[in-house]
Amino acid sequence: MDARQRHNISAGLNSPQDVAVDGAGNLYVADTENNAIKELPYAFVDPTPRLEGLAAASDALPPVLPTTENLLPPFAPTSDQSWLAITGITNGVVSFSFSANTGPARTANITLLGQTIPITQGVVGTPPMLTGVQVLTSGALQFAFTNNPSGSFTVLSTTDLSLPLSSWTVAGTATNNGSGMFQFTSQPTTNDTQLFYAVRSP
Repeated sequence: MDARQRHNISAGLNSPQDVAVDGAGNLYVADTENNAIKELPYAFVDPTPRLEGLAAASDALPPVLPTTENLLPPFAPTSDQSWLAITGITNGVVSFSFSANTGPARTANITLLGQTIPITQGVVGTPPMLTGVQVLTSGALQFAFTNNPSGSFTVLSTTDLSLPLSSWTVAGTATNNGSGMFQFTSQPTTNDTQLFYAVRSP
């Protein structure tokens, strides 16, 4: 099945006049009263919403297919919020950056070839579900979990579950492989002390 799709550009047209089609199947409409040319691209855009952490950082959208699709003005992607900026376009990949968020979760929308892609900053995601728990031959405990690929997580430990989290010991940070899978390996233990672990997002 062809994954590519056409996008509706009829909204907002004012006295359209001429129509042209290029070799890639893209349709162009002369929107005369708006002094603009609108494109109806024959391309695939992944509209999956993105979740980002609170810190200032940068990220990129999945590539537009075909990667040779024209993403230059007047077909360049746009952001509807000043805290999120488009920083580059290379081989169909749209890069963007965002400032630090010190308030509640916020959402900006990137418009790319007629598709709206929400970028939400400040949502870590659902609570992590631990998987693959095992004790290594060294005596270290190892486990994994999935969550927001842009998140970061600290692992805490304690011998007393009645203590508040503020009194737990920081055991380390979970390693992020970049695709939303995190893994943590504890220091090897030299005794039979019972330890409890918790995962916390900063």
